[in-house]
Amino acid sequence: MEHTLATSADGSNTLQLTRFNETYHSRNGAFTEASHIYIRCGLEYLFEKGLQSSSGAPELSSGAPAAGITASAAPTVCINIFDVGLGTALNCILTWCWQQQFISSGLPHPQIAYYGIEKYPIPPQEALQMNYPQVIAGHMGIILHPEEISSAFEKIHTCEWEKDVEITPGFILHKSCADISLLQGDYYSAGKYSSSPAMIFYDTFSPATQPELWDESIFRAIASGCAPGSILTTYCSKGTVKQALRNAGFTLERLSGPPGKRHILRGVL
Repeated sequence: MEHTLATSADGSNTLQLTRFNETYHSRNGAFTEASHIYIRCGLEYLFEKGLQSSSGAPELSSGAPAAGITASAAPTVCINIFDVGLGTALNCILTWCWQQQFISSGLPHPQIAYYGIEKYPIPPQEALQMNYPQVIAGHMGIILHPEEISSAFEKIHTCEWEKDVEITPGFILHKSCADISLLQGDYYSAGKYSSSPAMIFYDTFSPATQPELWDESIFRAIASGCAPGSILTTYCSKGTVKQALRNAGFTLERLSGPPGKRHILRGVL
């Protein structure tokens, strides 16, 4: 899809589709939107829920580790993440940064198996123009430096497709150039830890632009391949999308959205 570089309200870049009045992220803030929907309401929620159910450990946040958490109180786990609509890989680099906070703090960190699905890959030379490393580092202070984030972001975009690639120890990325509507449930059960609850970032273009990507059959395929307790988050809270998710077996929560978005959805299997 043809696109041009644009800057959202929080200073982070996004891409503007040439043929449609739509951007890859919210015009009100690409970084802010992704951090809220996919990290805070999704990945972080899943990880905290897993800690509490397995060990009763205190919660971990997207910033500095919560007070009182020690190495012995934070067991290492593996989280399978399916990013449906990899796009600029903003969700991916944010996930990597989230994991790095545990490592930087000397805590056992969650292993990440990240599966990015994208039908229209962005050429690396274009993707690397995005200012995410600088924006993310500005919000994380001294925890991570722009050079570290830039190095990981470059590897994310330049590594091979259809292959497991270690971005850094404990973070495996598998990029798949695929049509989301054709993927079956066995794709979503990929990986060594498929018996554990997975995290699904459903971040495709809107129903107005690509209605076929919000069909109930896709959500059923995802649900059939994921373990009970898996979580899906998405920016879209349209009534038809909510009904499709419910029909596929997800129990829904309507959550407050980021700036410019009244509500988002979180579904639990």
